[in-house]
Parts: sequence; C-alpha cells; structure tokens
Amino acid sequence: MDHKQAVYGADVSKATLVIGEYHSEQVVQIDNGPEAIAQWLGRVPRGSVVAMEATGCYFELLAHLAQAAGMVVLVLNPRALRYYARALELRAKTDRVDALLIARYAMHEQPKLRPWQPPSKSASTLARLLQRRHVLVNANQALMQSLSGMSALKAQRQALQASLKRMIAKLELLIRVELGKQPELAALHRRLTTIVGVGPIVGAQLVAALVRFEFARVDSFIAYTGLDPRPDDSGTRRGRRRLSKHGPGLLRCLLFNAARAATRSKLFKPLYQQLLARGLQTTEALVVLARKLARIAFALFKSGAVFDAQKHLTTA
Repeated sequence: MDHKQAVYGADVSKATLVIGEYHSEQVVQIDNGPEAIAQWLGRVPRGSVVAMEATGCYFELLAHLAQAAGMVVLVLNPRALRYYARALELRAKTDRVDALLIARYAMHEQPKLRPWQPPSKSASTLARLLQRRHVLVNANQALMQSLSGMSALKAQRQALQASLKRMIAKLELLIRVELGKQPELAALHRRLTTIVGVGPIVGAQLVAALVRFEFARVDSFIAYTGLDPRPDDSGTRRGRRRLSKHGPGLLRCLLFNAARAATRSKLFKPLYQQLLARGLQTTEALVVLARKLARIAFALFKSGAVFDAQKHLTTA
C-alpha cells in the first residue's frame, strides 16, 4: 500500500457513522444518510480506502456510495476485528476507538483483503430474504423453548407460533419468486437441489453465495464458507484443527444442517459411519460432510451439471 494513501475506518450504526482517518487520527461523526455521506465523500481524495464492518445492512449505503465515488471499499469481518482488538490489548471500546481500529486494520491488512464489490440486485435481495427467514425461524424455536410446559400460555404460544409460521411460509414464497426472476439463478437452484441433503432453502443460500464473488478455486469458496480447518501447530506439535468460521455464519449453519440430513440417506450414511469409525466426533464428521457438500455445489456451479453420485463423491 502507498503509505500516503488516506485510509478511513467507519464505525457504522443505524443512524450515524463515526469515521476516523488513520494517519491524522481525526474523527468525524455524520448521519448515516445519502446527503451526509455524499458531502463527506466530496472532501475525501479519490482512491482513498474506506473500511467498515459488515454490520447488518447498515453499512451498505456507505459501501455503495464510496465505491461509486471511486474509493477502495473494504467490508470487514467483525470476528476478525474482535481478535485484532484483543491482540492490541485495547481496553476501551468507544465509537472513536472502533473507527480508528478499523482504519488501522485496513492500513496494515489491505494486501490480504479483497475490495468490496456491490452484489447483483437479485443476489442481494435473496440474501436479505434468507436472513430474515433465519431470524423468524430462530424466534419460533426460542418461543417453543421458553414457553413449553406453561399451560397457562398455551393458547397464546400457539397463536404466536402460527403467525410466525405464516410469515416464514410467506418469506419462502418470496425467495422462490426472487429466484424465478432470473432464469440462470433458477436453473442453478434446480441443479444444486439435486445434491442429496440440499433442500430449497440451503440451495437458495448456496445460490446467493456462489454468485456473490468470482471464486477462482473451490478452496477459495470453502474458505469463504468458514468451513476450512485452521492449523494450530508449533514445532513438532500438531494441534487440533478448528474451523476458521470466517464468512457468513448462516451459510455455514445451513450446510451443517444439510450434512445432517445427508447422513440419513443411503448415499451418505456409509461415508458418515466411516468418519465416525476413524475416531471423529459427531460434529467433526458432520463438518467434513458439510465441506464435501460445499465442494460438490461449487463443482455443479462451474460445470452446469446436475449431481452425479458416482462422479462427485469421488472427486469432491
């Protein structure tokens, strides 16, 4: 990186942006709205780095406007920033501290980061619908767990659950409608759901992920899912591998659920049992299967083929 290049970190919330510049450590606060952002960008040198956390959907306006203004936009993983702050032993947590931390991370880690590019409208809408469905599914599960056994609230709980289920069904309809708007996305979804264990929702999440970036290799896609094992070695010691858990947690969760469903099939059950026989724990074996499903999905995306058990199980 050119060390004279201006590097900004933005701490994003629904209403405001707190933006810090790395070199000067000057911090400003502006509204998280188009006019205020446009005015601020007008004072920023073209080609500057503007970094922010992937905070819900609140970062998207700044990311879109900064990218359109010719800035290098970096959208950072909040998990990575938490570990970075911990490594720096930062004791305070304020909007100013967070903004300057983001700027510092961007300054030193930019060579390893991929500049953000706006997703297609269909991919973005699909991802939002899937995230909203996930929120409702979690709310329904929490309702069942917290109120089960309370006979005095049985009728109210059932009414709430019925309402949540109707909303979930409506969102699933909207997901199908969104897929149907783009023939190529609909065709990809049909191919992905030929994979044993991959249902309509998992297939839709895979569609949204696969069309989001141009993954050069399957290993790049696996790393994006966060299902890649992270080494923990030192000298002759070989530590236990753990998942990096980078990338979208919802995609990782759904692939794990797909792997669990696949273990009940005649096709994947023997493989699952082999993994357990090798000494893997249940969760470890499911992660291996989830990673295999992701590899198969990437192969179908690249080839335009449908799932072929004999071919893909041996090559994935």
